[in-house]
Amino acid sequence: MAASFSATAGDAALTRREWGILAITMLFWLFDGYETYALLLTVGPSLRELLPPAESSALPRVAAYLISITLFGWAVGGAFGGFVGDRLGRRRTMIGAVVLYSVFTGTSALAPSWQVLALTRFLTGAGIGAEWAVGTSLLQELWPERLRTRGAGVLQAAFSCGFVIAALLWLVVGSALAGSWRWMYVAGVTPAACVALLGRSIPESERWARTVHGLGAIAGALRDNARNLIVAIVVSISITLGFWAVSSWVPTYVATLAPDPWDAVYYAGLGGLVYAVGEIIGCIAFGFLADAIGRRATLALYLAGSVVITPVGFLLMHDVTTVVALQIPNGILTGGIYSWFAVHPPELFPTRIRSTAIGLIFNVARLLAMFGPILTSTLVGFFGGYGPAATALALIFVIGIVAVWFLPETRRKALPA
Repeated sequence: MAASFSATAGDAALTRREWGILAITMLFWLFDGYETYALLLTVGPSLRELLPPAESSALPRVAAYLISITLFGWAVGGAFGGFVGDRLGRRRTMIGAVVLYSVFTGTSALAPSWQVLALTRFLTGAGIGAEWAVGTSLLQELWPERLRTRGAGVLQAAFSCGFVIAALLWLVVGSALAGSWRWMYVAGVTPAACVALLGRSIPESERWARTVHGLGAIAGALRDNARNLIVAIVVSISITLGFWAVSSWVPTYVATLAPDPWDAVYYAGLGGLVYAVGEIIGCIAFGFLADAIGRRATLALYLAGSVVITPVGFLLMHDVTTVVALQIPNGILTGGIYSWFAVHPPELFPTRIRSTAIGLIFNVARLLAMFGPILTSTLVGFFGGYGPAATALALIFVIGIVAVWFLPETRRKALPA
């Protein structure tokens, strides 16, 4: 990775401070990914324990509720956290958000009922949403112009690395501890310890410090940039609703293909792991492609590929080994599109509203996306399987393919002041 960021054409090498801010934001974003994927991997086992036997048939519906409640918390925390990041600073907001989501991930392990688990997942989601906007803004504002795009792609890949860690740990926990889902949440308290160790070394953005942080200045800049904000939210809805309504069901779908019911946990973890590896590749590649062919063309390419790969993986193939292998291209495309959030939206808005704007773009979509898992579970019953439901819902990606061309192309342009 270091070679990808080496100096060229006489440019100075990255400083220790610049490497440090990438490492810190990646570390916290990695834990964000872990917290998110831990829920997707453990939602089935946790509800089999927490639901009364008489309500076991309601498991798919309650699982959709848990995922949707987490997304709702993500949306609320992200929108609020982005505003706080512009008002009070990137550093303090990021530290507070990390502490919030790590504490309530840990308390999820103690949940005596699915309703309590839903509450802790809502608060975890709020912390994750708040952390993303300020972490992305901080990296974009502290890194040199020539490498911002590639750095953003690597940052987004850290979220997928959290998926890998969660999948690997679940493979161990699911086998050695008989699928004890609570241990997955116990591990989620780690970010709080990292804050205690690294909090003092997190710098504040000088760009933010030089701007006016008043409510009037923020509101005025949002009005001036309303068109780009609205269009970017439409693109975000396409990406987010498509991902959560389709790809979030990968572990569950792969588990249904297991030749033996006892292998379901293994194949669910393996499918998630392979998907996450593809997602890491896709996120990093997005940054390089965006520099080469532009932000809009890169996203359109990823979204078109997502429309194609979904029916191939969910509808046409039924052998578990083949479907697991297909999670590499599936992850590259349907997961790699998330690098767009870290690459393109931060370049559309001035510093005084950057955190607010990208927080809204990344998280307002979740107010709709929270209905994605519920809609999917309904369509699974209507169509009689995951394949037809996922294929139908993948068409939401087409909206993003069209909408992204109504945004300015920011390739080779400086980050707005």
